[in-house]
Amino acid sequence: MTGYTRHDLPCDIVVHAGQFAGQPAAYAYLLDHGPDLDLEHVEVIRDRPATRLRARFDPDTADEIAAAGAAWNTLLLILPAAYPDLDCPLPDTPALPCLGTWRGHVPRMVADQPAP
Repeated sequence: MTGYTRHDLPCDIVVHAGQFAGQPAAYAYLLDHGPDLDLEHVEVIRDRPATRLRARFDPDTADEIAAAGAAWNTLLLILPAAYPDLDCPLPDTPALPCLGTWRGHVPRMVADQPAP
């Protein structure tokens, strides 16, 4: 049986904020305004943002992002795998302002190599 080891890879994560009635409304907005995004690599955070952000960022950065997004009820994390180019195609709009690009990490599971 093959075992796996988790590796957290550093990456830049684009964070947007907005007012949405729920996750489905946020994803519907993204379908209309970010049709090139792969929504499997977008996270919508509505409850306990600082706690949820710590899964992707160090505690200080998570607290800073939560504070920056405190005026809105929803944060959207656009992970690098959501778009093929270097720049996120989701525009900064009044309805969904970009809070910036933050250094975080994404987990990758790597198969353990058998001993020689």
